[in-house]
Order: sequence, then structure tokens, then C-alpha cells
Amino acid sequence: MYCHTHINQFSCVFNELQLWSHISSDHPNFLKNVANLSKINLPKVAEDQLDDIHKMFLGLYNNIIYLKKVVVSNPKLYNTHILAVKKVIDEFLLHDTHALSFYPQLLAFGKENDAWQELVKHIINEQNFMFELFTDLKQQI
Repeated sequence: MYCHTHINQFSCVFNELQLWSHISSDHPNFLKNVANLSKINLPKVAEDQLDDIHKMFLGLYNNIIYLKKVVVSNPKLYNTHILAVKKVIDEFLLHDTHALSFYPQLLAFGKENDAWQELVKHIINEQNFMFELFTDLKQQI
């Protein structure tokens, strides 16, 4: 964590957004790979949903990289930049809510595979942590 629950520099918000959007974009691919290696047959609908979550977070990650370059290249912190960061946080929270509504459905598969069950639970917990973190950071901004 870069912000230590309190924003000490605006760059820490970008670092958190960059880190967690990248991790969130990796989660779906990781889940698909582990399911495949564990011989857990996810239905096509579930795989498509994982692909959509990956694409949403990857697009957000790319937007964050671009926004960070724009803000860092300008030494003055303008209200438009602050509003843009709040908008990106809102987008993260929206995508995270979507992921959190889907991931528990994965627990219905591979019930006999304790490693799979723990992995899915871990990712759900991590996404919940991210939701709380960005809710807190948004309130601070």
C-alpha cells in the first residue's frame, strides 16, 4: 500500500490505482489458468465473464497510466485533475463491484478442490480490500 490509509502525496493515489487495477486485471486470467490446470471446467459463460472483467480493469489501468502522465507533466494540481482522479476511482469501484458480484459464483465449481476454493476466497477478500481502500481515498480527496 502506498498511501498508508492517509493521502500523503497525490502520487500515492496514482500508485494505488496503478497497482490494484493491474492486479485486478490479472485476477481473471489467473483464475482461468488455475481452473484449467486443476481440471475445473468453467462454463463458457464464466470464462467470458472473466474475460470481460480482465478487459475492464486493463482498460482502466491504461487510462490511469495516461492520466498520471498528464497530471505529473503539469506541476499545478488543477481541479480538473482532481475530478478526473475521482472519476477514475469511481470507475474502479464500479468494476470492483461487478467483479465482487461475480467471483462468489466461482465457488460453485471445483468444490472438491480446496486450493481452488481458497484462491477464489482470497481474490474476493483482496477485491473487498481494494473497494474499502478506494472508498477511503475518494473520501479523502
